[in-house]
Amino acid sequence: MRKHLPAGPYRDYATWAFSTENPRRGEFLQVNGLIQLATMNVTLLRGLVDDESWPLVERYAVTMNVYQFFETISDNISMGLGVPDLDHAANQRLELVSAFNRAMLRVLEPGEATPAVLLLSGPPKHAAGQASAFDQSLSAGKHAGIVEEYARYRAAHGHPPIDHTEIEFGLWGALVVNAEAGREVIKALDGTHTQPFFADGLRSRYRAVDRCLRGPDLPRLELAGLGAHSILVSPTLGYFASVLAELVAANPAYRSVLWDGSLGEVLSHASLLVRLQNDIGPRLLRMAPVQHSAIIHRLSNRMHERRLVEPADVLSLVIEEAEIDPAFTRLHKDLISREFNVALWHPRRSTSAASAVLALGESLGYFSDLYQRHGGALAAGLTGLDERLGDRRVSTVVSRFVKFHERLYSNRYTDRLGEYAI
Repeated sequence: MRKHLPAGPYRDYATWAFSTENPRRGEFLQVNGLIQLATMNVTLLRGLVDDESWPLVERYAVTMNVYQFFETISDNISMGLGVPDLDHAANQRLELVSAFNRAMLRVLEPGEATPAVLLLSGPPKHAAGQASAFDQSLSAGKHAGIVEEYARYRAAHGHPPIDHTEIEFGLWGALVVNAEAGREVIKALDGTHTQPFFADGLRSRYRAVDRCLRGPDLPRLELAGLGAHSILVSPTLGYFASVLAELVAANPAYRSVLWDGSLGEVLSHASLLVRLQNDIGPRLLRMAPVQHSAIIHRLSNRMHERRLVEPADVLSLVIEEAEIDPAFTRLHKDLISREFNVALWHPRRSTSAASAVLALGESLGYFSDLYQRHGGALAAGLTGLDERLGDRRVSTVVSRFVKFHERLYSNRYTDRLGEYAI
């Protein structure tokens, strides 16, 4: 933040919020995903790194965590954009997301040195000033409460009062740091064989996000692929694979599994699994076809009983289900926040309540089958990696990553344990 965050009220607030002077620091770290990021790092690496190597590994992990922290903030701008009927304010944010994606693609190109503060100036800066950092989150009240705490802190120390809007609408600075952190996380892998693979994975994310939000006609197979590319699973796992197999201790077989696509194949399976866990939830994904049929039958009966005709009315029934059954929590989250979701894409674009119920049933069946098949493919791929590398550390990190998110996304998103997204 000292290096890249433009000077101003938002920078002053962010610096205080991270400091021990903030009595709600733990809450700030929790709602911004850093507690879960740190927990994930420890979960992935526990027992895999010796004492001598920990300082090196920690330095690389911190670089990635900084990028992911600011990436979470910029990703929140997409909240509300996963539905086809966008109002004027939402369309403005969609343009901001696209402008940010274009800037990131520039920043992540080899040799590109243009500062992000210039790439994001003009219209993107203006649009960012119209987006509330509070509203563009799942914890608006908590964010507002922490800013109130900051105002009390300043008053107690004799500082001038703050203008709350300069913090609430100060997202532009976070976007600038996000872009520069992306540049630095690629630079961290200078000299490694993984760097080109890692950089390409980051660029794929920003292309996929735009396609997810703007694609006019997306079949389920393409939705699955775009969804897998638009999250940071493959780049994150590739980054840690490089740290373990290139930087901590060079594995002579690592280059071959990277260059022939074997590692990429495994990470693609992991990305898809985590995407589906994030959107649909492990509990729904593990249900048998007969259980999905029972859900759809129940929704259909309630639709007829209430004489519902609009697709949105059917999706409201799903929200009602989620209030009773935590298996629906991931669908609930994306319905409430109007976020992109592979299982909701077709129901949201249906022309009637009946067709929305049918589309939801088809999506649950399709993606659950995909989840089972790619889960098996991942297990086989991890075994192959172990044999070729003669070292289980890379496969252990991948396996732990998928299981970490499986446990995380089994909790209600409103619970502390489920209050996180990557």
